[in-house]
Amino acid sequence: MFRRKNVIKEAAATTAVDRRNLLKAGMFAGLGLAAAPALAACGGGSTGSGPALKWAGWDGPPQSEVFRRFSDKMTEKLGVKVTYQQVVGDYLSKLLPQLSAGAAPDAFYVGDIYMAKLIETKQVLDLTDYLDSGKAAVKLDDFHEGLYRWCRPADGSPGLFGLPVDCSPLVFWFNKDVLAEAGVSNDPAAQFEAGTWTQDSLTDLLDKSRATKKRGLVLNGSGWFDWFGWISTFGGTLFDESGKAVFDDDSKSQEALAWLFEQLKSGNITYSGSLPQGQGADVLFYAGQLACLTYSRVILPNVKKAKFGFDIAPLPSLSGKDVMPVPVNTAALSVNAKSKNQAKALEFLGHFLNAEGQRFRLADGGNAVPSIKGLDDVVTEGNVPAHGSLFNDVAAKGYAVPSAIAGNAKVAQELPVLVDKMLKAGNETPKSFSGKVVKLINGGA
Repeated sequence: MFRRKNVIKEAAATTAVDRRNLLKAGMFAGLGLAAAPALAACGGGSTGSGPALKWAGWDGPPQSEVFRRFSDKMTEKLGVKVTYQQVVGDYLSKLLPQLSAGAAPDAFYVGDIYMAKLIETKQVLDLTDYLDSGKAAVKLDDFHEGLYRWCRPADGSPGLFGLPVDCSPLVFWFNKDVLAEAGVSNDPAAQFEAGTWTQDSLTDLLDKSRATKKRGLVLNGSGWFDWFGWISTFGGTLFDESGKAVFDDDSKSQEALAWLFEQLKSGNITYSGSLPQGQGADVLFYAGQLACLTYSRVILPNVKKAKFGFDIAPLPSLSGKDVMPVPVNTAALSVNAKSKNQAKALEFLGHFLNAEGQRFRLADGGNAVPSIKGLDDVVTEGNVPAHGSLFNDVAAKGYAVPSAIAGNAKVAQELPVLVDKMLKAGNETPKSFSGKVVKLINGGA
């Protein structure tokens, strides 16, 4: 895992490097140095006459309706007309021209793998003075520490250019009915409470599940998110204090990868890239054909419709009783550095991200997890799943996208391609696999 000190310092979405993020990464890689002046030269944020504030995000219905209601509430509170601009389609491809033309919203969502470029080209405002002013509606200490490191400059210079709007920690979902059919007497949540939710316990569960002719678990994607989680949950150190990837030379990381590769070879775990077209891990889980799934809370609305019993646990640990640091998807809200309404935009940011704002946006059927402390009840509504409080525990210990990936478009783009190729070939050792990945992350060819 990230050393505990480093979880706070180095690690900080929605997001694993999926196909959409590959497109975003590719777009930034294509921009190169020649595009940076055009981005940096845009002048003036929101346009139009009279006091007004526009903000943008990518969430669709029903969340977009919540955002519009929140905007109405902020119109009354801030004394200016607040308007939500929903961006449909590829968010980044629409935001960049707005920034270049000086017509971007006053505040906007920023995804994890393109924050670094917006900081570099001075498109987003440093929030430090606002947060230190004593007038901010939210404080930095309110946030889980592992979730905002990626909002700082990749070169380690001072500044904070966004804060997480909410988060989606990686947890272990399981189908109670399939596990009962497999003869698993104590499910993962019960084992965790008993302090016996270990690597061996998971292996035993997967062995038994395979005997039912249903899949046990799917390694969901080739981006960093899912397989990093298996390293850190079993005590591996991914990055050192300087941010350099070291899991190719860390004994616990190598042991975790050896276990993962053994499970892939035995059929206990299936790589999602090897599934037939249309058979995603989440779809298999909804259909009752998958015993376990590592995923965030985003799938809860669909799982609620399932005709089987389900619950969650943290990923297992070597001790059997600890919630270990694992990946957390998140996005940030940032303020346009060229906004003509910076003071109001900062006020809006504070109210959007504080306890009242997050409760407004996430309660009553939401599928995300608060990024700040003290809102545990938001994810335990209706007691579904039964151990839903664990979402908060995992978020508090977790880490968002590492700076070495978030700050390098080339790495973000090429990493999932490299990992996919190796996992499909199936002939790498833990050492050769991690060596190639670490070489890429640390700047090698």
